[in-house]
Amino acid sequence: MIRVLIVEEYEGMRQGLYDLLKDLPYVGAIDIADDLVEASRLLRRSRYDVVVLGLEDTDRSGLGVIQAFRQISPLTSVLLLGLSIDTRLALWPIRFGVMGYIPKEAIVEELPAALQHAAAGKPYIPRMYCEAAAPAWMTAPQVVV
Repeated sequence: MIRVLIVEEYEGMRQGLYDLLKDLPYVGAIDIADDLVEASRLLRRSRYDVVVLGLEDTDRSGLGVIQAFRQISPLTSVLLLGLSIDTRLALWPIRFGVMGYIPKEAIVEELPAALQHAAAGKPYIPRMYCEAAAPAWMTAPQVVV
């Protein structure tokens, strides 16, 4: 069962994320933090498989937050939720150890699968980005011998 920490400042978004994840059969526990201080406290106190982190903007300022989370809980995967659907932003977080970036417009369709990938330590590229931004090694069909 996947243990999830949702970090999102907006109450409506927090509730929506919780409602989306609570009935998934592979999600065991969900905690919620409305700011980074509370999220850091929870990460120190409990073990999580995945942090679902909502960012107000999608520039690289979020990297400091991600690095702090990784120092506190190095085995916890991070999924970013952002406002932009810019394909240039699809891969930069993965280069820094984030397991995926999901634009908020695609959360309902993409977050359940992204959560499973992140918990397994696998990067996740939303379908809307696959052909436009993902390198060939991430999208090429696998051949089973």
